[in-house]
Amino acid sequence: MQKRSYLIAGAILFLALRPVFADPTEQPMTSKTLTTDEEKALLAPYRARIDTLDAQIVALLGQRFDVIRDVAKLKAEHGIAPILPDRVEEVVSHARAKAEKAGVDPALVEKIYRIIIDTAVQQEEDYARAQQAKPQ
Repeated sequence: MQKRSYLIAGAILFLALRPVFADPTEQPMTSKTLTTDEEKALLAPYRARIDTLDAQIVALLGQRFDVIRDVAKLKAEHGIAPILPDRVEEVVSHARAKAEKAGVDPALVEKIYRIIIDTAVQQEEDYARAQQAKPQ
């Protein structure tokens, strides 16, 4: 279960950190050509900030999936379906709205949330099946 959460985090980070240039061969204009060491030094503080943010994203995903495990137990105990379509759309809609306010591409955020939700539903279904398989 935890391995799946890390895979999701990796997929999210991959989607979120892709280059934004429309033409992948396009290079930013510079006044001189930098050496590899100069490029690394120039980018180092930004990479450090990104690494810190990535760690926070992964930690938050871990917390979110901890809650999902609790929800899976609750749903299994009370016979609630793992997927509630109205709730899925509510979560996605809220995420898109927050993305717009934050200046982030809402379509990207929707993709990320649909991956998270699909994985959460799978975890809930797996938990429910495991509970049903246990001898009573």
